Amino acid sequence: MAVAQVFFSAVACAQTGVEHTYHIASGPLDRTLVEIAQSSKVRLSYDASLVQSLKSAPVDGTYTPEEAIRHALSGTGLKLESTPTGTLTITKENAAASANVGGTVTAATAAAPASGASAPAAAVAASVDTTLPLISVAAQRDSGGTGFVTESSSTFTRTDTPLSQTPTSVSSVNAAVISSQNAQTLTDVLKNVAGVTTYPSVLGLPSYAVRGFQNAAVLTDGMPTSQAGGLGSAANLTPTIAISSVEVLKGPAAILAGDAPAGGVINITKKAPQADPFHEVQFSYGKYGNLTGSFDSTGAITPDKNLMYRFVLSDQGGGQNSMGYDGPTNFYFAPTLEWKNSTTAITVGYDRTVSKNPMPQYAIGKSSGGILSSPIDHPLGNPSDGFSMRQDDFFYKFEQKLGSHFTFVSKANYTETQELQRGWQPVMTLSATNGAPFMSFDTTSETYNWTFENYLRAKYDFGAVKTTTLFGWDYTTGHFNELEWNDGGKIVSVKNIFNPPTFPQLTSDGSGLGFAIRQKQSQSGFFLQEQLNWQRLHLLGSIRNSQYWESGSAEVVSPNGATTQYSTGPGLHQSAWTPNLGLLYQLTEDISAYANYQAGFQPSLATTFAGGTLPPQRSNQEEVGLKGNFMDDKLALTLAAYRISYTNQNIADPVHRGFSIAAGGAVSRGFELEAQGEILPGLNLIGQYTYNDYVRPYSPTLAVNLPKHSANLWTTYNFQTAALQGLGVGLGFTFASSQEVGTNSKYTLGSQLETDASIFYRHKNFGLNLAVKNLFNRNLYYSSVNSTFIPMGTTRTVLLTGTFDF
Repeated sequence: MAVAQVFFSAVACAQTGVEHTYHIASGPLDRTLVEIAQSSKVRLSYDASLVQSLKSAPVDGTYTPEEAIRHALSGTGLKLESTPTGTLTITKENAAASANVGGTVTAATAAAPASGASAPAAAVAASVDTTLPLISVAAQRDSGGTGFVTESSSTFTRTDTPLSQTPTSVSSVNAAVISSQNAQTLTDVLKNVAGVTTYPSVLGLPSYAVRGFQNAAVLTDGMPTSQAGGLGSAANLTPTIAISSVEVLKGPAAILAGDAPAGGVINITKKAPQADPFHEVQFSYGKYGNLTGSFDSTGAITPDKNLMYRFVLSDQGGGQNSMGYDGPTNFYFAPTLEWKNSTTAITVGYDRTVSKNPMPQYAIGKSSGGILSSPIDHPLGNPSDGFSMRQDDFFYKFEQKLGSHFTFVSKANYTETQELQRGWQPVMTLSATNGAPFMSFDTTSETYNWTFENYLRAKYDFGAVKTTTLFGWDYTTGHFNELEWNDGGKIVSVKNIFNPPTFPQLTSDGSGLGFAIRQKQSQSGFFLQEQLNWQRLHLLGSIRNSQYWESGSAEVVSPNGATTQYSTGPGLHQSAWTPNLGLLYQLTEDISAYANYQAGFQPSLATTFAGGTLPPQRSNQEEVGLKGNFMDDKLALTLAAYRISYTNQNIADPVHRGFSIAAGGAVSRGFELEAQGEILPGLNLIGQYTYNDYVRPYSPTLAVNLPKHSANLWTTYNFQTAALQGLGVGLGFTFASSQEVGTNSKYTLGSQLETDASIFYRHKNFGLNLAVKNLFNRNLYYSSVNSTFIPMGTTRTVLLTGTFDF
C-alpha cells in the first residue's frame, strides 16, 4: 500500500514561477520532492508507489520549483505535469497520471515537519497506511508523515538542518511517538531520550539531568520562559496535544541557551498555525477519576490563506493521587496567529497555564540505612498540600527576507509566573519506630521575564561550497521575588508515619510575612555561527560572548513586626567566551561520522557560609559518533561517545544548610545508542540505551544520584490483514540500573524495570488508545538527591484516550 504523507500549502499556490536556491544532495526521491515543495510554496501531488525506493538526482542551484523538480526526477523514468487546477503532479513517462486519491501523496509549502505540516482530516483518513504507526491524524500530520523518524530540526542551528547532517547529538521525539505511547507529561516523553534522568520535586515541577548534569533548561520554541530562581517552567506542563516534538540538544549548547548547564537543554516545539482547516477533540480518562479534555483547531482566516490561526485548549482534573493528596488540575489556553507570504512571516501568540499539582507519591530513607519498602497510601500533611502555578506567556516571531541571500529574524517573549508552595515535608530520615519530624513550607514566588533574540542569516554559494552565516544578539532580563510566610518553618513530630497526627492547616493570608528575597538577573550575548557544506563534508562552528548581571536584596521580619533589610552585594557581573566546532563526514549515502567540541558557561549564584559568591562554572564537551539512515530513511540510528568536564562545580554545604561549597569539578563519560523508525512492515520502534559514568573526584565524597545504565524501548505493531486493519498493539520497557540516593551510600535503589502496554484502533476520523502503565504494578522509584524524599513512579495505571478529527 502506498504510504500516505500529506502536506498542504500555507500560502497561495501560485509560486511556480518564482526562483529559489536549492542545495539538495541526492537522496530518497520522496524526501527530496517534499523538501522542494515546502521551500518553494507549491502544491505537488503524486502516487506514492511511483517514487518508492527511487533516488533523486542532486538539485543544486537557482531554479523555479518546476525546474528543481525536473532536476530531481532526472534518470528516474518519471516526469512532471500540471493538472487543470494548477496542481503539479508526477507520472510515469508516456503514462497517464493516476487518479487514485487513496494512494496519493500531496506535498506543498508548510513549516518544517517538526513544527507541523497540515492535512485535511478527510484526506488522511481516506488512506490508512498499515505500515506507519496507527496514530491520530493530528499526530501523523505534525510528525511530517514519517512515522517515528524526525528528519530535521531548526532549534540547534537556527536553520532547518537535516539531523543526519548535524555534527552533534540531537534527540527528537515527534508527535507520532507521543500519540502512540499515550504520553501525558514531559516526563513520559523524555523516557525515549538517551542520557536524560528525571528528578520529581517535593513541592515544584520536575527537573531533568542530561548526561549527568542537573537542572537542564526547558525551552519553548528555542526560547526560555522562566528565570533562575523559580520553581520550574510551565513548559513542563504543556499538554501533549499542543506539542509537535520534544528535542534534547546534548552538550553545553551555549550558542543556543547561553548559560545552560553542561549536559544539554530540552526544547518543546509547539504546533504552529496551518492553512488548511483541521480540528481534533481528545478525551482521556484514567485512574482516580483523572479526566482530561482537549481541543486543537487550525486553519486559514483569509481567502488567500496568508493569515492562519492555531487554537489549543486543554483542561485536566482528578480526584486524588496514589498517596491520597488532591488530584492535579491543569488548564492550558493557547491562541496563535500567523501571517505569511513569500517574503514575510509574522507570528503572535499567547499561552496561559493554570495548574495545581499535589505532593507526589514518595518513600523515605531509614536512619539505620535502607529505604522504606511499604508504599504510603495516605497524606503526610493535608490533602490540599502541593504546588500551584499560573503562567502567562506572550510571544512574537518576525521573519523577513532581504533579497535572495539575507533573512532577518526577530523573536521575543514576556512571561509572568506566580507560584505557591504549601505543604509538609520530612526533614530527617525515619527512626526505628518509623517516626520523623516534618517541616511546613508556605512560600509564594513571582517571576517577570523578558527575552529577546535577533539575528541576520546570510546564505551564499562559492562554487561547490555552500555557506550559511548567522550573526545575532540576545538578551534576557528577569525579576524574581520570593516571600516566605509565617506558616512556613513549623515543625510537627510524627511518631509513626503509618498513624500520623492531624497536621495544622497552612492558610497564611499574606499578612504574616517572615522572609523575602528579591533578585534581578540579566544576560546578554553576541553570537556568530557558520555552517559550511562541501560535498560530503559538513561543518558547524560558532562563538558566543555572554555577559551576566545579578543583584538583589533580602528582608527579614521579626515576630514583633520589625523589618531588617539586607543587600546581597553591590551586584554580580560574570562573562565568558564559548566556542563550538563540529564536523560531519558522510562516509556513504547511509552512514556519517561526526565529532564536536563544545564549551559552556554557567554563572554562579551560590554563596558560601563565610560570605561571597563562588566562581562561574565552566564546561567542555568532546563527542564523536555515527549517524545512519537505513531502509529508505525509514530507520534512523545514532551512536555517540562523549566526555564532559566541569570545573568550579558548586554543591550543597553538608554542614550549613542553604549554603554551597566549591567542589572542584566533575567528569561525565559515556556512550548512547538511539534508534527510531520502521524495521518491518507495520513494526515501528523507538529505543535508547545509555551508559553514563559520572565521577566527582573531590572531598567530601558525595554519592552520584543517577544510574550508570538505563534503557527504554517502545514498539508498536499494526496488523497487516484486511480483517484487522486499523488495529494495533504496543509494548514498552524502561530499565534503570541500581543507584545511590542522597549524599552517602547508606541508601541504594536496586535495578528496576517498568513494563507498559497498549492496544489501539484507528478508523477514519476516530481513534481509541487503551494504555496500561506499569503493567506488573512494581514499586518504581525516580532518582533523588535527598534520602528524606525519594519519589516513586506510577502504580499500575489504565488510561483510555479517544480522538475525533474533523
